[in-house]
Amino acid sequence: MKTKILLALAMSLTTVSAFANSMELPTGLVDLHAKACPEFIERNLYVDIQKLPNGPEFEANNTLYVMGCEMYAYNSLEKAYVVNPQGVITPVVVAEVVDEGKIVATSDLMGAGYDATTNTLGTFQKGRGIGDCGSSATYKWDPRNEKFVLEEARVKMECDGEETEWPVVYKK
Repeated sequence: MKTKILLALAMSLTTVSAFANSMELPTGLVDLHAKACPEFIERNLYVDIQKLPNGPEFEANNTLYVMGCEMYAYNSLEKAYVVNPQGVITPVVVAEVVDEGKIVATSDLMGAGYDATTNTLGTFQKGRGIGDCGSSATYKWDPRNEKFVLEEARVKMECDGEETEWPVVYKK
């Protein structure tokens, strides 16, 4: 599972990396994102653009923008936005499993990448470089409700030196 998420993230970051200055982005999207993530413009962080499956109200597809916020030694922070065919921008907010199994809503996506073949958004965050602790989650795009729904979450809080697959703490 970790390998699949890492591969999807690597593909997102390398194949669709584009710089904000050289792209046509929807009106207001760069301004909205730059307010939340000032490093986006300063460091020329990437943008991943993907078409989402149609919702029931639209003949045309919504578009997903996963936009870089910050880069760390072995993690990255992104924000995502869905833009409908009329240009309305909606920040992506997902359910995240945190300490002791609590679920919170967040727009901060760590190590986010979209897999168009499965219509899923994945997140991946290492607790430290060797990857013996951390969290990951998979969210499926629901075109009827036009949002991402938590499918699976894995969390390993204890950094114990064992590089095992993290336990599933939520499965839809």
